[in-house]
Amino acid sequence: MNQNNQSLIKAAIAITIIAGVAGALSAIGGSIDPSTGKIYATCFMIIFFGITGTLSMVAGNKPENKLLGLAGIAASIGAFLLFSIMLIGENGSEILLKIAFILSIAAIALAHISLLFHITIQNKYAGFARIAATVAISLFSLFIIVQVFEPMPSLYMMGPNQTMIKTITALLLVDLAATLLVPLCNRLHVESPIEQLEFTPEEQPGSPDTSLPIE
Repeated sequence: MNQNNQSLIKAAIAITIIAGVAGALSAIGGSIDPSTGKIYATCFMIIFFGITGTLSMVAGNKPENKLLGLAGIAASIGAFLLFSIMLIGENGSEILLKIAFILSIAAIALAHISLLFHITIQNKYAGFARIAATVAISLFSLFIIVQVFEPMPSLYMMGPNQTMIKTITALLLVDLAATLLVPLCNRLHVESPIEQLEFTPEEQPGSPDTSLPIE
């Protein structure tokens, strides 16, 4: 969403306010029935996937992060549409549910990475932390997505899956720790910060060499 397109921004703000108020009222004042549940779920999805899509959009404003931002926006829109189809049409298809869940994981992961890449890195330590966080987020999301295609484990199957559970838990902790390190390390004062490229005009051919003393 272009920052100059004020009409779209105002429309998004209005939709967010309406969804927040309607969802809150349905949770507090509404009776517990399917229609109220649909209203609350729809409002929640609008806000939730609005957050992931907006984070990706903001990061995508930088030219170098454009593809990352577009991927995050596409995943957020896709997940919202699939969940809406299942909610409104009362379609409990297992395939649709798995695809929607995969897109949701992708939307969250891309929004997380987009937030990290929106930060202007000031030194190499923050850069290393961002790389570590990106790798951990990607692996964590990949392991979660792989589990979507696995059958639901029963109690007697939890033993063999302990390795996977431990791996996912460890990746989550590394992901969160590295994410915290990015803004912390970015505030470090180091002797050799990341150098900014400077373009200087090239010396014109045939021009006198001013570096030599003129006798």
